[in-house]
Amino acid sequence: MAPSDLLDLTTLQNLVELDDGSHGLVQEMIGIFREDTPHRIEDILQAVTDRDAEAFSRAAHALKGGSGALGARSLRARAAELEALGRGGSLEVGPDLRAQLEALFQASLAALEAYVREGESRQA
Repeated sequence: MAPSDLLDLTTLQNLVELDDGSHGLVQEMIGIFREDTPHRIEDILQAVTDRDAEAFSRAAHALKGGSGALGARSLRARAAELEALGRGGSLEVGPDLRAQLEALFQASLAALEAYVREGESRQA
């Protein structure tokens, strides 16, 4: 998947502009994303195991918010789909949800880190 499919570049550019052209804020947010997202994914999977659609929807909402704040477009979109399923009382997510979410997370993280590296090299 191309970085432009994974990331909302407008969101990232807005974050850089908030930081006066620096990538420090984005780097800090990537650190939080790296630490927090695996827990959000586990919360989603636990809710599926527990057959708790409300907890599933809440956990997906949290993943959607964290992903969206940093511009992780594809992960945010998948989390929004899951949130809607949970709100509708459904937990029919298929057998490979863990693999899907982890792959989107890892791809998004790599794309975010590449974005920062490229931005910093342009500033140097």
